[in-house]
Formats: sequence, C-alpha cells, structure tokens
Amino acid sequence: MFKKLLAGLLMLTLFLSSCAVKGDKVLTQIEKKTAKLQSFYAELEVLVFSPAGEQSYHIKQWQAADNRWRVEVTAAAEAQHFICDGQQIWVYQLGIDDYYRIDAERGSLELAPPFMLTGYLQQLQQADAFTFAGTEELRGEKMYKIISSGQRSGETLHLWLDRKAFFPMFVETYLHEQLLNRITVKRLELNPQLQPELFEFSGTPESEVTAQCRQEQLTLAEAREGWPGSIFIPTYLPAGSSLFAVSRTVEENREHLILVYQGTWNFTLVQQPKTNESVYRSASTSQVQIGQRTGLYQQNSDHSLGTLWWSNEQNDFVLTGTLPCSEMIKIAASLKPEGV
Repeated sequence: MFKKLLAGLLMLTLFLSSCAVKGDKVLTQIEKKTAKLQSFYAELEVLVFSPAGEQSYHIKQWQAADNRWRVEVTAAAEAQHFICDGQQIWVYQLGIDDYYRIDAERGSLELAPPFMLTGYLQQLQQADAFTFAGTEELRGEKMYKIISSGQRSGETLHLWLDRKAFFPMFVETYLHEQLLNRITVKRLELNPQLQPELFEFSGTPESEVTAQCRQEQLTLAEAREGWPGSIFIPTYLPAGSSLFAVSRTVEENREHLILVYQGTWNFTLVQQPKTNESVYRSASTSQVQIGQRTGLYQQNSDHSLGTLWWSNEQNDFVLTGTLPCSEMIKIAASLKPEGV
C-alpha cells in the first residue's frame, strides 16, 4: 500500500510539474488564448494615484474580435462612454450633448480604450523585456505573475493572469517605481454573445465637436504674419525637448496657433486670442498656481495624459502632453512674447 501511495504521489508530482508554465512559454500561451478570443465583457475597479490624491473609477468593457469595442467609465457622478464600431470612435459624457468622432484607424494611435484588458496583453507581447515571476496567490486564487516594461520610458507593468484563460485579473502600473494605477477585475466573461447595439452610437450632427482640423505646417515667422497679437513661446523646455512643428488653424471663427514639441515627453501648446470663456470643470479638475496666475489641470482616466488651461491678458492657452504637472507649470510660467 505504501509503495502504491508513493508511486501515486510521484505520478501526481510529475503531472503537476508538467502542467506548470515556464517563463519562455507564457507569451506563446497568451498568443494562443487571444487568437481564440472572439469577445469578452469585464467589470473593473480602478484606483488612480496622483499628488492630488486617489481617484476611483468603475469601468465596464465590451470587445468583439472585429475591432468593435465599448468602454464606460464612471467616477462619482460623472460617466464617459467610448464606442467603436470598427470604423469610427465616439466619445461623449452623459448629460452633455456634445460628442467627439474620430476615425478608428487614426484613433488607434491617439485614443486607446481606457484600461482595456486586451491592451495590456498587447503591451506584454510587444514589451522590450519581461520577467515571469511564477505563481502567486491573490484573493485566494493562484495566478501567474508577470513584470514587464511599459510603453513609456521608466514604466513597468505588474500583471496577474488567470492560469487557465491567461487573462489579466489584477494590474498595477508604475512609473519610475511610483504606483500610478491599480486595476482589479471584478467580473469577467469570455466569448459571450454581444448585441450589435452595444457598438452603435447616434448623435445629431450639430452636437459633433470638431476632433480634427486642417493644419498647415509653418515656420514661426510665417505663423506670426497676420496673427492678432503676440505669439508666446516657452523660454523653459524639459531636457531633450525641441520644437517639432508649427501650425495655424481656424475653429469656430477663431485663430489657433499650435506648437508641437517632441523629446523625452511629447506635448502640444495651443494659444488663441483671449475669449473669457470658462473651462468645463469635472470632479478630477484641480486648480494650480502658475506664477501669479491660476490654471486648471486635469489628467485622463489612465493617468497617461495631462492638460493644463490658463490665460494671460492677451491669450488663452492649453498645454497637453505626457509630461508631469510640475513640468507643465514650469513651461506655462516661462512663456514670453516671441522675439522679446
């Protein structure tokens, strides 16, 4: 009996070891599983961390294999929806008639679905480096843990994958070892039947906000010609940053000057003659000090993009990019009239 028991234990040990996934097989398994994935539905709880404090989001996601997806983001009393039918992306906020419409091919580069779980799997497959940290127990279940480089310099992803589905169930994103956000999957359905109406949107044409405009690249000298007032240029730039492109455009009968900078952080500075119009403030908008002036700062839901609004006596300004708020404030405070 003892020999039979011992033999049985040895066989069980061999069986379990043969079922264990090795680090070099993880990506292969993920590719196989995602190739078979036709659709999914997930509910997430997301915590975003910033110097201003914690922000909590409840997120619902639907995705079909033919590049159709829908993401609903709820924070406090606000809700924002992102819908893609495979050709167009619509973005709108509940309670506000205005919406944005973006070509899906262009949007795939500029507007990633917030916290999309399959997006993290794609990042993992494209990562420059990753570490398979073995099996770790989380919420009473054993999961595979993987640590990989992210899309940005200094970014690290920690993913806990379901051992059968190889799907993220818990994700943490770090930037220079500082925790940016934490995702907990509360509900996950793989290959459910999804109704076509989930990926449809109907809005009146007059409510569409221009999301793209015709721009002509200029030199600063050309941009200055006919500009109503002074053009303001940053005298401070983050290390490695430089002016990449200059353009002017007209939206709603107003001139806009657009300065695009590239470097360690990419950012865009837009200025227009002062209008005295107020900026829409959400619960995540905070007031910041820019020298003797005040501005409004807001980050997007996944903490990857920030926007700063402020004005001086002549112009309204919008600065948006991947750089930290502290760097944005330095740039804003350094603006001087061009040529002065």
